[in-house]
Amino acid sequence: MKTLILLLTLLCSCYTANATNKPALFNTDSYSQLIEEKKHAFLMVMWSLDCPPCIKELSSLGLLYKQNPDLNMVLVSTDSPARIDEINKLLSKFDLLKIDNRVFSTEPVQRLRYSIDPRWYGELPRSYFHDNHRAGRSAVTGILNTDHVLSWLKTNTEVTP
Repeated sequence: MKTLILLLTLLCSCYTANATNKPALFNTDSYSQLIEEKKHAFLMVMWSLDCPPCIKELSSLGLLYKQNPDLNMVLVSTDSPARIDEINKLLSKFDLLKIDNRVFSTEPVQRLRYSIDPRWYGELPRSYFHDNHRAGRSAVTGILNTDHVLSWLKTNTEVTP
């Protein structure tokens, strides 16, 4: 009986941890760590709650992700960690909570942006397409074109025999 209670307690705590699904904090080392972690092409999208074009883009990305679950995407909110509840609510609305989500830490914003791209001054939305085999990346400022994302995905999807 004690074992059953312990097992149920563990299951409940795992469910609670997953239900909150808090975005990881994005600090000055996070970008270089992401590059090391990702073995395949990925799309990194920078956005903010206070950016109407970003919200429109998140809506499109939610639909795109539903249709293309192999889209390896990282969403990075440039908002404060104090706004995590708002961030989660919006991401949930567009079915984007399952994706790798990050939020800027409390480090100086200029330092965080510089760690990603020294030529980025904070314009949003901002996206980075990272090709397979770390061959390169390209940056896009403004709302992403769905056809562009699909073309990139087709070019960078690993084909297995």
